[in-house]
Amino acid sequence: MKREVVYSSGGLPATVQVKEITTEDVWHWLSKGWRDILRAPAQSLFYGGSLSLLSAAISFGIIVTSTYYLLPLLLAGFLLVAPFFGIGPYSLSQQIERGETPSLDGAFNAFSRNTFQILNMGLVLLFSFLVWAMLAMLIFIFFHQGITPSTWQGFVSLLLGTWNGVQLLVVGTYVGGVVAAIVFAVSVVSIPLLIDRPINVFDAIRTSWTAVRYNIAPMLLWAGLLVSIISFGFLTLYLGFVIGFPLAAHATWHAYRDLIATETTESPG
Repeated sequence: MKREVVYSSGGLPATVQVKEITTEDVWHWLSKGWRDILRAPAQSLFYGGSLSLLSAAISFGIIVTSTYYLLPLLLAGFLLVAPFFGIGPYSLSQQIERGETPSLDGAFNAFSRNTFQILNMGLVLLFSFLVWAMLAMLIFIFFHQGITPSTWQGFVSLLLGTWNGVQLLVVGTYVGGVVAAIVFAVSVVSIPLLIDRPINVFDAIRTSWTAVRYNIAPMLLWAGLLVSIISFGFLTLYLGFVIGFPLAAHATWHAYRDLIATETTESPG
C-alpha cells in the first residue's frame, strides 16, 4: 500500500508516494549498505575514519578541559545530527545506484543539487541539538545544583553513586529519548529526499514523518539498529565508526529508496 503526500514542486502541486514496508526489509538495508561499502571501500572508510577522528578530538578536548559533564550531552546529541553527516555516503550510494563510478568529488557535490534546502535541514538538526543541550543542562543543574566534578571518576561517582545521579540518568534518558524519537521521525529520509529531489525542507520533513507513521514497527527496528551501531562506535572508543557509520549511512539511503516511491506524479485537480 502507498500513501500520498502532496507537496509543491516548481509551483505545481505534486505527490510523493510513501510505501508501507515490513521488518524484513530493514535487514535488507544493512545488506545493501554493506554491498555499497564493498563497491566504494576507500570512499566509505574516508567518511567513517573522519568521523572517528572528529569524535576522538572532541573527547580529547573534554578530557583536557575536565568538562566531563558535557560527554553524555554530546554523545546523545550525536544521534540528533548524524543524518547530516551522512550526506557523503548517501551520495556514494546514489552514484552506485546510477551505475557511476563512486567518487568523493561526486559526494562533495551532493550539496549543489538542492543546497539551500539541505542547509535548512542542517539548521533544523542543529536547532534540535541546541534544544537538547539546553534541556540536558537544566536537568543537570536541577539535580546537582550546578556542581561539576573535575575528574572522570568524580563524574561517574556523581551519576551512579548518588540518588540524585540515578534520577538524573532516568530523567535525562527519558527526555533525550523523546527528543531523539521526534528528530528520527522527521529526518530519517529527509536528507536523502532533499538530495534526490528539488523539494523544500518542510515537505521533506512531512514526508519523513508520514513514512514513520505508517511503518511504526519496521522504523522502530531501524531506529534500534542505528542506536546499536552508534553505541558500538562509542564502546570501541570510536573505532567502530570507521565501518559502522558508512554502513548505517549507506543503509539509510536504501531505506529511503524502499520507503519512498521512485516516481512523482502531478496531484489530480
